[in-house]
Amino acid sequence: MKLTFFESNPPNFGDELNKYLWSNLIEPGFFDEDESTLFLGVGSILWDHYPKDATKIVMGSGYGGYTPIPNVHDGSWDITFVRGPRTAQLLNIDKSKVITDAAILVKYLKFPSHIQSPNRVSRIGFMPHYQSIPRACWKEVCEVAGLVYLDPTEPNVTNTLSMIKSCDFIISEAMHGVILADTLRVPWIPIQPKVAIHRNKWFDWAESMDLSLSFNDCPNSSILDFWSSFSGLQATGKRSNYVQNKLKMINSIFVNNAAKTLSNFIIDDAFLSSDSVFERNSVNALEALSSKCKIVRGIG
Repeated sequence: MKLTFFESNPPNFGDELNKYLWSNLIEPGFFDEDESTLFLGVGSILWDHYPKDATKIVMGSGYGGYTPIPNVHDGSWDITFVRGPRTAQLLNIDKSKVITDAAILVKYLKFPSHIQSPNRVSRIGFMPHYQSIPRACWKEVCEVAGLVYLDPTEPNVTNTLSMIKSCDFIISEAMHGVILADTLRVPWIPIQPKVAIHRNKWFDWAESMDLSLSFNDCPNSSILDFWSSFSGLQATGKRSNYVQNKLKMINSIFVNNAAKTLSNFIIDDAFLSSDSVFERNSVNALEALSSKCKIVRGIG
């Protein structure tokens, strides 16, 4: 059975979480490179282009709109649970298959001591969407605003988890930034992704946690960020990079304005799922996983 998730260069926090989560939660030897059975975990990875003859085991994945809707009724899909009600509706499966995003299972890991008891200081974290980094100036914004920069491309997942855990609250354009904050019981403020296709999946997850989500506008941290907001495009191609280099001097204005916007958020603006819903969903997700494999809860 092959662990299957979205892999990118640079890596993306939510996707990289798969390697850390499942290797420390499931008994050794459960996964191999046999692609006749695919294990689909964290991510919007319910795609239509998996091999038709491979068995697809779905463990908390979601549909994100990045491919046509897959036919999960062709006999090759074994759906244990999905991320949210919007995924279930689009796949035309029973709502009993809805629990929440598989990342909630991070709750059950035995963390290293620096994550269990981080050095708590009064601070606010910010995580951008990983695809916005090439066009943006988020590190500079965080320096000006006095925020903790949570790099979604940091390959060491435990470092990122520790940084989130040490914050009073976080602001995030990345969905798994808020999902992991919620799982670590750190309040979070959602920033609307500039590229529209990345938005619907947030509501899919939020509705699974009984949350009525509302986005805050994402400030522009550079001239290309401004163009992305205007056009709805990624603004990360060669032409965009050329423009960025030519207009670098203008970026300081955007950096200062973005820093001011992010600095205005307070913890009263933040979301956090209720303890009762979080406990219900985490227990249900663990029981669902336990129906397929042996849980070991290893130390990361």
